Amino acid sequence: MDRTFISAALIAVVALCGCNSPMQSKEERAAKDSANAPVQGVPEEKTESAKFDTTYGDYRISAITTGNSSMRDLMLAIGSKKDSTRADSTIEKDIKGTLKNLMVGDLDGNGKPELYLQTVSEGTGQFGKIYAYDLSSKPVVINTFSLDTMQQAAYRGQDSFYIKGKTLVRSFPAYREGQPDALTANTRGIITYHLQKAGDTLKLMPAK
Repeated sequence: MDRTFISAALIAVVALCGCNSPMQSKEERAAKDSANAPVQGVPEEKTESAKFDTTYGDYRISAITTGNSSMRDLMLAIGSKKDSTRADSTIEKDIKGTLKNLMVGDLDGNGKPELYLQTVSEGTGQFGKIYAYDLSSKPVVINTFSLDTMQQAAYRGQDSFYIKGKTLVRSFPAYREGQPDALTANTRGIITYHLQKAGDTLKLMPAK
């Protein structure tokens, strides 16, 4: 018999023995099958996206979020209505909550707009958060610390935000003192925020 044919046959036998051959013990076959089995873990969270588009003056603005409740990213695209082929873009990683609203205004009155994006938390609380950007040139983050740390005895979430004149307004159901689960019938808490400059930073600050 040709030596070349014998060598090829031997290689085929060795390869076959490496699989689930009858020569393997039950324990060996079980270990191999377990190692090659699909991983049965927790299903991945469904990826969700939200998109808002608007125009303001000569600006063309898009905001897109992608991800799930564990982590979402926000992409902004700022362009001109006169040229739909170009836009400046920026990405903010790991934003909190689901994107619910997009607002544009000129709170500091400099003739250049700012962008205000509202997100709300998961669950029944629906706690609102604002991501704000100055669009004077490329998008620059506006400090929203005073909104994020707001504390009032009557506050339990369920925020609404809107722009009124030169202010950003926060509205929420007001709860009675000592009755954390009972809404006041016709009362809403209102907080207005002004845009202020501190050095090179713009901040949203509550009206005094």
